[in-house]
Amino acid sequence: MDKLKESMLHCEVKKIFNMTKTSTIPGLVYLSARDNPSKTAMGFIDARRKVDGAEGLWRIENKLYDLETFMKSHPGGSEWIRLTKGTDITELFEAHHLNDKAERLLPKLYVREATTTRSVPLTFLPDGFYRTFKRRAVEALKNVNFHKPSTTTNLIIDSLMTTTFALSLMAAFVHSYAILILASLFLTWTTNAAHNYFHMRDNFRMYYFDLSMLSSKNWRITHIMSHHMYPNTIWDYEMYVLEPFIQWIPRKDKSYLMGMISKIISPIVWMSMYITEGIKRYYLVYTEYGVFEFRDFVPFLLPISMSLVAPKILIAFKLWLIMLLISSTIFGLIGFNAAHHHPDIFHDGDIYRNDMDWGLLEMDAVRDRMDIDKSLFLIITNYGSHTLHHLIPTVDHHYLPLCVPAFLKTCEEFNINSDKWTQWELLQGQFRQIMRTEAKKNHR
Repeated sequence: MDKLKESMLHCEVKKIFNMTKTSTIPGLVYLSARDNPSKTAMGFIDARRKVDGAEGLWRIENKLYDLETFMKSHPGGSEWIRLTKGTDITELFEAHHLNDKAERLLPKLYVREATTTRSVPLTFLPDGFYRTFKRRAVEALKNVNFHKPSTTTNLIIDSLMTTTFALSLMAAFVHSYAILILASLFLTWTTNAAHNYFHMRDNFRMYYFDLSMLSSKNWRITHIMSHHMYPNTIWDYEMYVLEPFIQWIPRKDKSYLMGMISKIISPIVWMSMYITEGIKRYYLVYTEYGVFEFRDFVPFLLPISMSLVAPKILIAFKLWLIMLLISSTIFGLIGFNAAHHHPDIFHDGDIYRNDMDWGLLEMDAVRDRMDIDKSLFLIITNYGSHTLHHLIPTVDHHYLPLCVPAFLKTCEEFNINSDKWTQWELLQGQFRQIMRTEAKKNHR
């Protein structure tokens, strides 16, 4: 009987791996990175290089540019340019440059026209939703330096990081699990808040993210270049990295059995994220990046510090591992239930809208929470103001409220629903989405 159940489960897993290789977004090319068992960050980039038609250069719309000489002087840091070589950066370019300063520079770097059509069908028309909102957002932000984080957010994240270390050292010194749980919570908040910073130009606070064992470098690829640009599509790394264990894409062949298994193992997946992604980051350092950076040393700062005050080194290491497991669980609970997964939110497999504007994809794949967006602290530590953050990701969360009037005006003009939900609705909806099999036309 056990062998029969094992065989049935194997068949279900195999079916998921052999799922249809098409998107319901017309013209979105299938990305082979989804089929790679290792599912690494660089796997996403390598797959893009094969389909983007950038010819070893940088593609924006249907033009090719050589950004090699500009790499070192790029205001956002050279990493953005270096990692995206050979890919289509249209969405990244649009979302990360609010004014037209970068666009005016492009003619100097122009090489030639691309010879293939874009692998992504999304548009940025001057009178479309996104460009209309972006113009209004720039106007709303004209009196602040939105290229830099605010003093308020800097103070919050520095306080979170300091408290994380203080509680970790205290827990190691007195060997207290109660203090360790509190330290784990602060580590989660620090990690979440640091997410605000690796969206921006290079800065030291983005390395706070690495304290969790997660890699700010990998996440610049998997979170920003993949998830943020193509949320809830087959190009979204944060969707396909968890397949077949957690399945958010609605498909008629998705079985009830695998849906129930996905529900049951979700907390286990959350708990293992820090450690599995930590292992993956050093695998990439050795096999693909070929360089050990300062950020790769950061994850060891906590256990080293704890070992200096703990009665024994093994006690410090044990407490650190427990802290990682607890913090990872909280991180997963917050992250996977923050904005994207609910039966009434668009997922690839659903019926897509006729308007291919990139901003509308972001709107359809995101929902905001009324109970989180009431407080800047909750916004920073729980991925609040999520829709605005997806539309203008480089803007510090402290300044996003300035753009709300522009956002609401644009939503009204384009007949887009801007209602907010509760955290409880999204938490329930995430598990319902795992079970969903039917396609919907669920636009905002």
